[in-house]
Amino acid sequence: MAVSSLSAAERRSLDALFDRLFPAGPVSPGAVAIGASAYVAAALAGPYAHHLDEYRAVLAALDAAAGGSLADADADRQKDIIARWEAGTLPGLPANADRSSFDLVWRHVREGLFCDPVHGGNRDFAGWAAIGFPGAQFGYRSEEQALGHRVQRPPASLADLPRSARLAGTSCLGTGAPREADVVIVGGGAVGSFMAESLVRQGLEVVMLEAGPARTGREHAMDEVLATAFRNAGGAAKFNAEVPTWRRNPGETARRAVMSQGLETALGGNSVAWGAVAMRFYEEDFRLRSATVERYGEDRIPEGSTLADWPLAYADLAPFYDEAERLLGVSGHAGNRANPARSRGNPFEAPRAAPYAMPALRTSGLGELFAGAAREEGYHPFPLPAAILTAPYQGRHACTYCSFCSRFGCHVDAKASAQNTVLPAALATGRLHIVTGARAMAIVTDEGGRAVGVNYRTPAGEELFQGAGTVVVATYAFENTRLLMLSKTRRRNRGLGNETGQLGRHYMTRQQPSVYAVFEGRSLNRFIGPTAQAMAIADLSADHFDHGDLDFIRGGRIAAFNQYLPIEASGVLPPDVPRWGEGWRDFFLTAYNSTSMLFIDPEILPYEGNYLDLDPVVVDDLGRPVIRITFDIGDNERRLMAFLQDRAERIARRMGASRTWRRPFLTGPISTHDVGGTRMGHDPQSSVVDAFGQVHDTPGLYVIGGSNFVSLPAVNPALTILAIALRAAGRIAGAAAPAATCGVPA
Repeated sequence: MAVSSLSAAERRSLDALFDRLFPAGPVSPGAVAIGASAYVAAALAGPYAHHLDEYRAVLAALDAAAGGSLADADADRQKDIIARWEAGTLPGLPANADRSSFDLVWRHVREGLFCDPVHGGNRDFAGWAAIGFPGAQFGYRSEEQALGHRVQRPPASLADLPRSARLAGTSCLGTGAPREADVVIVGGGAVGSFMAESLVRQGLEVVMLEAGPARTGREHAMDEVLATAFRNAGGAAKFNAEVPTWRRNPGETARRAVMSQGLETALGGNSVAWGAVAMRFYEEDFRLRSATVERYGEDRIPEGSTLADWPLAYADLAPFYDEAERLLGVSGHAGNRANPARSRGNPFEAPRAAPYAMPALRTSGLGELFAGAAREEGYHPFPLPAAILTAPYQGRHACTYCSFCSRFGCHVDAKASAQNTVLPAALATGRLHIVTGARAMAIVTDEGGRAVGVNYRTPAGEELFQGAGTVVVATYAFENTRLLMLSKTRRRNRGLGNETGQLGRHYMTRQQPSVYAVFEGRSLNRFIGPTAQAMAIADLSADHFDHGDLDFIRGGRIAAFNQYLPIEASGVLPPDVPRWGEGWRDFFLTAYNSTSMLFIDPEILPYEGNYLDLDPVVVDDLGRPVIRITFDIGDNERRLMAFLQDRAERIARRMGASRTWRRPFLTGPISTHDVGGTRMGHDPQSSVVDAFGQVHDTPGLYVIGGSNFVSLPAVNPALTILAIALRAAGRIAGAAAPAATCGVPA
């Protein structure tokens, strides 16, 4: 373990601080005995070394307020000093425009209390033992998810897992000089990988440029510290150095969105970390504006909204939804639209040509409790379809219902990723060449304005050019937009795709104004099972209910999710519970296994005032502007969210909750459901790409991903993104330009 860079006096003050933040109690030792301060001290000499100066400044401010050392102050004096620190009124605190120093340290304390012992905290499993969390178990039986069941297993660490469950990729899949290619794809995530598989299957030569390293898809299995959005080890190669900034309105100064969701920069992208909910959009979602106007009138479109119909219909995507589900291996029950009362699946589901590949994930005791209460409220609960196997499929193992799924690589490959679905077959053709460590710098066009390749940078700093007959940008919404903005030419001095000023417009991001519920004295065992092992209702989604007498349009999904891990859960507190001291300790130790969340996915509409552009001040590690997000929710969404929270709270009470509380409406930017920026449409005056993702003003250039979205329905976007990608691959293969050599264009 690394040696701490803190002095002996600083370490003494750190110990005093941590034991005041999480003091010893009747059923638990304090933070120091659990190993939290040892964990942080070691981390400050390792992965958190960049926070060392901030810690020293904080400890100096605390000691100064104590008149010497915080450790020598009495308990009441220590509490007063910490309260002023939390409030930001203590003299001498380090300035940070992005977050408070208390927020940082509180996060680190929680990691030290509840991380896997391999990281140096949670000594002898004491943190986990205090809350009844068994740790890194291979999986759980159905009866262990029953309500009230007491899970009795010896705690397990990552070190106890078989080596096959924690494999990590270390070598590149492709290196060397550029080569001839029919298509070059920027981005080796799910979108790029699924497109590559389709293209090589149709006979094209494809080069895929991935900015991050290669990996197996099992990385960070069962490791909450490394997989967490806060540390985001998966984004170390690129994203962590280019975190977007955020402001609510154009007149504000943007700040870095450092406490938001982290995005992966490595082969497979977010397909390794995703929660794997695999739902199709509803038929009406593709004609949202016209359907709303037809039913309620033009005046129901919110002021300032750029709501529009998609340039394609559900029927256009249906065969590609089928293909995506087959490639992923999606489990679920088809909806019975004709008889909702007898439907095992979503009764509002769009028509499908065939059932799911396998039955849905089993229903947990919590799911059954939610479903029963929802039915009593008149709703139609169903298990969410998921790209997680419930039976062996194409060489992959069925789900074991472990505690670690969303944000984790799967230790048995039950959860679909690019690595365990499309990449092996694509590579086996010999027509896919993956270049890892290839950071795209600009799309290159010829004198006629046609895209002919990509300039990229290697980890050694070498600048190379990869030519191709067709260029596909298939990264996340932020980078899709940013790369086009940075690819300026004499013909396109505002960036590619921006001839009509639409690049970056119509940005939307999911908000998660969930309702939390405590079932006092009742074991929910919500820590067992994947996030996607959830029961949900769609009765309040889209326009599935009459909005005639309501003051908003559209709706949202309500679901009871599993996966409740200690580090994140220790920050889930009612408004009346403090974030430190005896109150925090007693609430969390008592409520951890009795707390549920009714997760709300509201539909977010596009507005003129919500957009992406380049930050004029903040740059990445290469000195290039990061994306600046300008985003706030509208009055329509605020009224919708209040309505959904009311209904969710009624369900929770009917489930037997002893107390509930609500998250705020605005939960921030970067949700992993970020869409817009390169909107698709028929008219170049209001969109960036056409219905297949081809950029209106740049022949030979396609942009594919969530950035193409016209709207953000109350459905996870991943399956629709993949369907759009597969549809575009068919168009590209049918009209591919001749393979380009790797020489730099004249």
